[in-house]
Amino acid sequence: MTKIQLDMAGASDIGCTRSENQDHFLIADLRRQLIIRETDLPASERDEMFGCREGNLLVVADGMGGHHGGEKASRTAVKATARYVLDMMHWFLKLSPDDEQDFVDELSNSLRVIQERVWSQSDSLSRGMGTTVTMSYLLWPKMYVVHAGDSRCYLFRDGCLEQLTTDHTIAQQMLDAGAMSEDDAAISRWRHVLWNCVGGGEERVRPEAILSQLEVGDTVLLCSDGLTGMVNDAFIASVLSGSRSSEESVNELIEAAKAAGGKDNISVVVCRILDQLKDECEDEVLEFNDTTITQ
Repeated sequence: MTKIQLDMAGASDIGCTRSENQDHFLIADLRRQLIIRETDLPASERDEMFGCREGNLLVVADGMGGHHGGEKASRTAVKATARYVLDMMHWFLKLSPDDEQDFVDELSNSLRVIQERVWSQSDSLSRGMGTTVTMSYLLWPKMYVVHAGDSRCYLFRDGCLEQLTTDHTIAQQMLDAGAMSEDDAAISRWRHVLWNCVGGGEERVRPEAILSQLEVGDTVLLCSDGLTGMVNDAFIASVLSGSRSSEESVNELIEAAKAAGGKDNISVVVCRILDQLKDECEDEVLEFNDTTITQ
């Protein structure tokens, strides 16, 4: 079974003007594996039964909702995302082509479950709190992205940076409808007004789901608008192209956003796909929820 070598890194910074960091991020490796001492089963059947596939989860959340409310919302969302994926991992790692639409629907439903969790954590001091959530689930060679808000997921390939997610802002709606152009001075006032997020009132979240086919050499970037509001896509592409590691990319992007003013919290997650490896399923460990079983 084919595995992939990944170089992943992430960081979150308060920026230059905020009194609190209301961003949170997560990078996780997911596996459901079993030590096999001996068997006469063919390798293909062994892999199918015992699940040697690995997945990776990347999440960025940018909170909103007043003092402490935004931080609480984004923290709750990231924790709820991890719990949801952990509880469903037995199915996620045995995904077949026939299950693909069901899988996308399940990931989309995760945002609805996370929204319920955010709502349940709201109190008189944090009423109306909400958060963006951009979640990328990598199951080589595919990547599933589920998203709400104006954080972003990019795919960088062969020198070209493609924004996979849509900004769920009033400004983007106006641009898409042709009601305004990028040159209109009034467009800036709507850039940070969200029509879709997790929590943030009584409206149900409307998850956006994207499926991408990955290749060796690709780089995946997740970030909050504290980055994209300060530096443009051309600069981001130049950093991803010139950096020697994901950690270097993350640090350089955050420092550039701060140098440009750092008007918001800045969260960046970078995942570089380096190479394919051959997985012989040797010395594997079964990890189930919060319990690890070894022999």
